[in-house]
Amino acid sequence: MNNRQLIEVEDTSRARLQASPEGLRRFQESKFGMSVHWGLYSLSHHGREWIYFDDRIPYETYRQRMEKFNPVRFNAEEWADLMVEAGQKFLLITSKHHDGFCLWDTDHTDFKISNTTFKRDVLAELADALRERGIALHFYYSLIDWTHPSYRTDWPSYIAYYQAQLRELCTQYGPIGGILFDGYWPRMTFEGEWIDFMKPRGPWDLAGTYDLIHGLQPDAVIVNNTHLLPLKGEDYQIWELDLPGENTIGFNGTEIGDNPLACWWNVNQWSYQPWNHCVRSAEELLTTYRKLREKNGILCLNVAPRPFGDIHPEEQRVLREMGQMIRKWNL
Repeated sequence: MNNRQLIEVEDTSRARLQASPEGLRRFQESKFGMSVHWGLYSLSHHGREWIYFDDRIPYETYRQRMEKFNPVRFNAEEWADLMVEAGQKFLLITSKHHDGFCLWDTDHTDFKISNTTFKRDVLAELADALRERGIALHFYYSLIDWTHPSYRTDWPSYIAYYQAQLRELCTQYGPIGGILFDGYWPRMTFEGEWIDFMKPRGPWDLAGTYDLIHGLQPDAVIVNNTHLLPLKGEDYQIWELDLPGENTIGFNGTEIGDNPLACWWNVNQWSYQPWNHCVRSAEELLTTYRKLREKNGILCLNVAPRPFGDIHPEEQRVLREMGQMIRKWNL
């Protein structure tokens, strides 16, 4: 194997479907949503949500975190009420991050929240609470999977696995607002161990995946965090910690397409990191929100729930302050 490998852009021209005009309208009118990074990595005492890769933790060792994952303070109603106070219209949650751990009771792996000490399906509880308040549910789904054996050994089986999981997400939780994919970074060059952990072993069948989602959830908007212009079958364009057209952090694209625009920002860190606590002020975040709204863009603002299951009180305070200011100035 070469020590440097490039990921090419996949052709999705055979995708037949896009989100419905009504789904796009609702998404653009939402203006402001919440993102959540939460999983076994939230139990860490150092590092970030990439700790499985960063520390090269053996899989069986990492699985032992399932016995410790017991977020007894999780309350879907409280999360949803906080979003109402903040004026947020959609929730984007990490259904599966790069470590492969699933936050729902999937039939396709035992590496899931329903096999932890907690046992409950948090996506089901959130779906009910959000629906009652008219808040849309979006799923973050990582295409790469550091722990699923088929990712390295049987690519067709892995494609079938991830598409079967998406079918579950699109059929078990009522109407959903959208799906964000992460982990596919074309035109990136991988070196050393990055090749083993990150590089796909074949095409993702993105066109088939997008049609699967749009067929089951016609109003759902799809985005792939590729840092490129959207491909056919994708419905909006997103920047990570940058405004549209900017690349201050080194990996966003600068081209702006014709699709709706969104920015993915954070209140604190992406995942819960009490040793790296740095909460942005509501005033700073509102400045970003104003700049984004001048471009008719949508702000997706990340919080990092604690391992106990609640959102940090300081992050809650910032969201409430933002909601008050957005209402006061009718932003």
